[in-house]
Amino acid sequence: MAEVALENVTKIYPGDVVAVDNVNLDIADKELLVLVGPSGCGKSTTLRMVAGLEEVTRGTVRIGDRLVNDVPPKDRDIAMVFQNYALYPHMTVYKNMAFGLKLRKMPRHEIDTRVNDAATLLGIQDLLDRKPKALSGGQRQRVALGRAIVRQPAAFLFDEPLSNLDAKLRVEMRAEINKLHRRLGTTTIYVTHDQVEAMTLGDRIAVMHKGIIQQLATPLELYDRPVNRFVAGFLGTPPMNFVSGRVEEHDGKFFFNEGSARIELPARAKKWADALPGREAVFGVRPEDISIGARPGSADAKVNVVEPLGDEMIVYVSTSYHDLVCKAPSHQDVAVDDEVGLTFNIDKAHLFDPETGKNVSLVHRDRGRD
Repeated sequence: MAEVALENVTKIYPGDVVAVDNVNLDIADKELLVLVGPSGCGKSTTLRMVAGLEEVTRGTVRIGDRLVNDVPPKDRDIAMVFQNYALYPHMTVYKNMAFGLKLRKMPRHEIDTRVNDAATLLGIQDLLDRKPKALSGGQRQRVALGRAIVRQPAAFLFDEPLSNLDAKLRVEMRAEINKLHRRLGTTTIYVTHDQVEAMTLGDRIAVMHKGIIQQLATPLELYDRPVNRFVAGFLGTPPMNFVSGRVEEHDGKFFFNEGSARIELPARAKKWADALPGREAVFGVRPEDISIGARPGSADAKVNVVEPLGDEMIVYVSTSYHDLVCKAPSHQDVAVDDEVGLTFNIDKAHLFDPETGKNVSLVHRDRGRD
């Protein structure tokens, strides 16, 4: 096991296409770090540069105390798990898991021990004589994990390993990977476009967009204190609501005016307003931080769609100027075409600069107090 460090890592493809732009990461020994972002953001390219499958244009990659920029992938002491499993179809599960060890000319008895230990850990000891075509998707993914585990590498690299599984299997395998990491404690970099995977697996998460790390933090820090509108909108299901308007001052109090309603802001909003050019702003609030009640509320709205999800429901509403998404308890009496009042949890709301996307409400916000 080892630390992994990327310093000023940049990847430029022919035609001056910048896929990864000056990425700096320090992944601690035994840490599970998730790289998350939309397709084309550079997360897989970053992982492949750590693995040695892509050449680094600028910057340095270290695994442990070794600079590995010019080290071939097979000599980097890493094990990679891909989304397509990459199993040899003509080999049994045992031979697939043992193949890399045989190439390293490891003694037969040690290969047996490692393969059987990994198979037991993953619950596939009864599948060792089968070939991949006789396995389910979840079983194939366990074999791919087992092949990585037997190598006992300094670091695991996962490139969207659950993308080919159905929703139920993804949940099960996510839990398996989580348990596996706790047991083995191997330094892990995990790439996904799925925010739920990122939030549930990562000790820390690096959110990427256009080749740049937008924010690196713990899952709850990212969710509660996003540094910009991109991070705020990327994490959360349904995503954060964004409403354009102005910050106004009346009788010493500050309000956000969205066109049809004025939402009172906390006293510290004076500092937020001073950071906004022309006091134009984007108000951000998550669906669970909007309460639906009787009129009048901080804003009045009409219910357009109700989606029951069992323990809760997603409610789509519209004010005179904006559409919003709310979460409500499943037992609440809300129906399409109802006229309702909306109340906002201002302590959980954010204000973003409409030009830069920067979260101006973070700068002067102390957790839990004004």
